[in-house]
Amino acid sequence: MLRNNCRSQYETFIRKLPKTELHVHLEGTLEPEMLFRLANRNRIALKWKSPEELRNAYYFQDLPGFLEVYFKGCEVMKTAQDFHDVTRAYLERAEEDGVVHAEVFLGPQTFLAQGVPLEAIMDGMFGAIDEMRGRISCFYLSSVIRTRPESEALELLELLAPWHDRIAGFGMGGAERGNPPSRFAGYYRECRRLGFKTTVHAGEEGPAEYVREAVEVLRPDRIDHGKTAESDPELMKLLAEREIPLTLCPVSNLKLNVIRDMAEHPLKKLLDAGIRVTVNSDDPAYFQAYVNENWLACAEALRLSRADLRELARNSFLASFLPESEKRSWLAQIEAFSEK
Repeated sequence: MLRNNCRSQYETFIRKLPKTELHVHLEGTLEPEMLFRLANRNRIALKWKSPEELRNAYYFQDLPGFLEVYFKGCEVMKTAQDFHDVTRAYLERAEEDGVVHAEVFLGPQTFLAQGVPLEAIMDGMFGAIDEMRGRISCFYLSSVIRTRPESEALELLELLAPWHDRIAGFGMGGAERGNPPSRFAGYYRECRRLGFKTTVHAGEEGPAEYVREAVEVLRPDRIDHGKTAESDPELMKLLAEREIPLTLCPVSNLKLNVIRDMAEHPLKKLLDAGIRVTVNSDDPAYFQAYVNENWLACAEALRLSRADLRELARNSFLASFLPESEKRSWLAQIEAFSEK
């Protein structure tokens, strides 16, 4: 644990360190106060009486238990203005944390099933991204749900054709157990054929075998989570050799009981093994920790050095889908920051 008198200087160091956030779900940035505002605006009854009561419900036993509350929250998002407001609120908060570039997930399937027009989702989200462009860079990653059929994922890929020029990549999330990555081999093959970058959630609650299967069958550009890769030395070596990034979400792992204590988190072990690990917030409103709080929690519990933190910042750009010229520019700024 960092000494208390060092905490403030590490907070300042982390906030000022240029960084990206590569694993955050816009649906998971819906703070209780905004959730209630949207519910009132859209005349949706909630089972919680106040934002405080809702926040008190944010104690989860596991991923399925979290998803039950998470998808209930999604029900209040109905209009383009809703998607705009949620996106803008996240980007403003990320900017405060020193995030200069974010790559955000949003899964249209959830909202399409509730009768929300795809145009409302896209127009609202991209409107906010465009408004914030001068303050923070943001790419959109579409996400599908692994508990639904692959045919629906392929259908969504086609429905999103009018916005393909604005989509940086495609991914997949949802409950892992019983839903191995290979079920979506055709979907990932089609995404690659169309020239998109790809990511996949694997190794959060699922075993290391799911991470290996994702790498070998789906061939993604990066793995979201990947925490359980720590149990397989050969897999760790493979990830390092192929420079496949892991978008770790440490506080998420703690809040969902994937780990019992932050000191158990394998981030430092994976970093020392040469794997391109990054730090992200996942669903910060529900886990009550945005990206800097994830960084600080790791720094304290894992005794990370400033060199470790700079390496994580470099990784966050190297793992991003930014053009190579922009990556080089930000890496140079991190180097200049380090010299200061």
